[in-house]
Amino acid sequence: MKKPGLSISQKFKALVLTVFVFLSVSINIYAADAAKGEKIFNGNCASCHFPHKDMTGPALQGARQRWIDNSSEETFYKWVQGSGAVIASGDAYAKKLKAKWGADMPAQALTKEQIDDVFEYVETYVPPVVGPDETAAGGAAAEESSPWIWIILACLLITIIVVAVGANRSLQRIANKQDGIADKEYDSYGHWFRQWSWDNRGWFGVLCGIVVIILLVGGMMDLLQIGVVENYKPDQPIPFSHEVHAGKLNIDCKYCHNSATKSRHAGIPSVNVCMNCHKTVDEGTNTGKVEIAKIYEAAGWDAVTKTYTGETKPIEWIKVHTLPDHVYFNHSQHVVVGKLDCKNCHGNMKKEGVARVMTSQDLNNVGVTDKDYEPNTVKFTRPTLTMGWCIECHLNSSIDIVGAPEGSYYNMIHQRLLKDKGAYRRYLEDDVISVADLGGIECAKCHY
Repeated sequence: MKKPGLSISQKFKALVLTVFVFLSVSINIYAADAAKGEKIFNGNCASCHFPHKDMTGPALQGARQRWIDNSSEETFYKWVQGSGAVIASGDAYAKKLKAKWGADMPAQALTKEQIDDVFEYVETYVPPVVGPDETAAGGAAAEESSPWIWIILACLLITIIVVAVGANRSLQRIANKQDGIADKEYDSYGHWFRQWSWDNRGWFGVLCGIVVIILLVGGMMDLLQIGVVENYKPDQPIPFSHEVHAGKLNIDCKYCHNSATKSRHAGIPSVNVCMNCHKTVDEGTNTGKVEIAKIYEAAGWDAVTKTYTGETKPIEWIKVHTLPDHVYFNHSQHVVVGKLDCKNCHGNMKKEGVARVMTSQDLNNVGVTDKDYEPNTVKFTRPTLTMGWCIECHLNSSIDIVGAPEGSYYNMIHQRLLKDKGAYRRYLEDDVISVADLGGIECAKCHY
């Protein structure tokens, strides 16, 4: 007996369902590929390429098609995975690219699927539109409270007090007249205040004592804030965004602040360092061409002719982290010998715009409220850039002197420690040597 087959309507429904599932899967794969491609692009390609315009290397939009038109798609994949081999093979288009851009493309350890993911992202990339009211941090300009508001409120309060005192005097006169009591005459408000103070001298004395205590406590609190500069963030001539450079582009701190490993000061990068990238990057993520034009003016760079004019104008940066003249601090000592990461003292700059002095709480939040770094081992209670803050770090920072390389600073300290039986005994008890144990809280270590 012949089995009944599917009817035409059932076959049509099955076909529609198959097409629907195929399209759904295709869309989901495309979305996933584009998302993966963005991550790969940011990690491998963004230092030399923009998706939509030329940078150190050419714009990537349309690059695959250009290879297909001038060579082959297979050669395109080989170029990404290792351009040297393609050039050596004699490919004409590869030689043309090297002649135009002046260098081989660094080899990328990517599979064909990963390269496809990158170009799914690149081909659908749409550059962000910079609004006129956006700041360098990419958001709306923050509104600052005006001191005039407080001045007006203070004037209103004084006016209310004067009116209330005058109304009280008028009511008192009316009451005295009704009761047949002779009204006291005062030459002035001062005369009235002196008489009132004498008549109520007990409560007036208590009030004066409270005022004196408030003034003393307030004055002491103000004195304790001398030299405390937490959250200090001056307006810079160019609103440089650390969030874009250190965060999105993942540029290492020491690329710009290159003297941190060999000098007392981390240093402000010269305009030449900026121009290493901005010769080709002429448009910013948040501010378009406005702020980068200031770099060109400082360097004497003509963005049209791509040449230096020789007419320079220094950028007047404002120093953010300032220590008193009698305080000695050495970046290289902490970065090279102490192996400290920048985030230990400067916090998570990947989330910051213009540089500021981080608060102690900001430093304690590193790796806790964000996942960009490992958490700081020292939890601070003292204000940043104060002596108590430095001492707190020296007391709670431990040093690996046993595992230090032969001949290194801490290895030499270990050899000296072996001769100090008392100090070595304390070290053996808790297996910890702090900076303070090595003299890190001696006055002469940080003060001239």
